[in-house]
Amino acid sequence: TIREDILFCRKHAKSMIFVDNCGIGKTFTAKYLAKTERNTFYIDCTQCRKKNAFIKALARVVGVETKGKYDDIKDETKYYLTILPSPVIIVDEAGALDKEALGLLQEYWNATENRCGWYVMGGNALRSKISRGVSHDKDYFAELYSRLSEKFSRVVPLEKSQKINFYRRLITDVVSANIKDKSNLKEIVNRCLVLDENGNVSGLRRAESLLILYSE
Repeated sequence: TIREDILFCRKHAKSMIFVDNCGIGKTFTAKYLAKTERNTFYIDCTQCRKKNAFIKALARVVGVETKGKYDDIKDETKYYLTILPSPVIIVDEAGALDKEALGLLQEYWNATENRCGWYVMGGNALRSKISRGVSHDKDYFAELYSRLSEKFSRVVPLEKSQKINFYRRLITDVVSANIKDKSNLKEIVNRCLVLDENGNVSGLRRAESLLILYSE
């Protein structure tokens, strides 16, 4: 789903926002696509939470010089994204951005409209931040949400039994591709499907730890 969304955004210069549970492989998928697909750029917002840091981080991932005035760096980045053939920016962990940095997304989108795709990813923090801003008509939030297609996409079902089935298939597929002794597959999957006190299922990070444990 993430791959289809990102390639759609790149091909048609559109924007989407994907908000879902942690531990389902969002970041892994995004990083893989950035490495394997042409003009697909990945930025981790936990490493550039504030405005100026975000400006430099985005410039760096697309290959723009980061020395000089911040306005000049922004302008060069915007220009570069308009001349590249079908670029897409994957903005991961966008909920980590502070208000000013998040507002930059609207500025960059406006400058690259119909020339660059944007795929914004995050968790509940991002959903809450944008939803709260839209409902209170604060600052730029309604405009930003509109530019991101006005929809939070997700793949994990909300209904409990459907959610369990989703995770069972996800974890089974990933573990079976990464384990030598298939006799341990069922046990690893079952250990990952334990619900916590909030009804959340352990995701792929627990599966990764268990794979290491069972391989020793």
